[in-house]
Order: sequence, then structure tokens, then C-alpha cells
Amino acid sequence: MAAITLTAEAVSKKATLSATPNTMQEFIVPGSARRVQIESTTNSCLLIYTGGTDAAVVSAEVTRTIAADSPFWYPLPASKQTHSIWVASAVASTVVTVEVYEA
Repeated sequence: MAAITLTAEAVSKKATLSATPNTMQEFIVPGSARRVQIESTTNSCLLIYTGGTDAAVVSAEVTRTIAADSPFWYPLPASKQTHSIWVASAVASTVVTVEVYEA
């Protein structure tokens, strides 16, 4: 799996997560973003805050469960560099949408 990059031109991405359950998908978010919205319309998913690795299986990383059909807003600090967040699901091929909101 390759990381998915969100930019000022592409502020929303819909992605189908891995066919292997609990495999992380990395989203690279611009440093100008102040928050992201993460939503899964089919199954619950996990937001991995730190220490994620694209295409790795979730193990001891700090996570938050996001219920299906319940958007979660994740605030981001101001930064000159990009942010990385990782999303995974216990159910194979879960579809998630990640949207970026800038200041």
C-alpha cells in the first residue's frame, strides 16, 4: 500500500482499506491543516495517532475507535511540515473518507 497524500487541491479522499484486517493506511496531510474528519460508512475503523507504519498490522500503537457513520474530528497543531495519520479496520476492505480543513 502506498501513502495517500491530501493537498490544498485534493482536500477529501475516499479510500478502500486493505483486504487484510487491521492493516494501516497512511494519509499524509498538509502542515496547513488544522483538523481532519475521518468517517467510515460501512464498519468501524481505528485512528492510529502516532507510531503507525503504512501497510503494517496494528499492534501496540495508540488508537481510537471511530464508529461507523460517526464522523470524527481530529485537531492538528500548526506545522511547517506534513502530518501523517493512519487508519485501519478490523473488517477487510472498509471504505473510509478523510477530509482536510485548513485555517
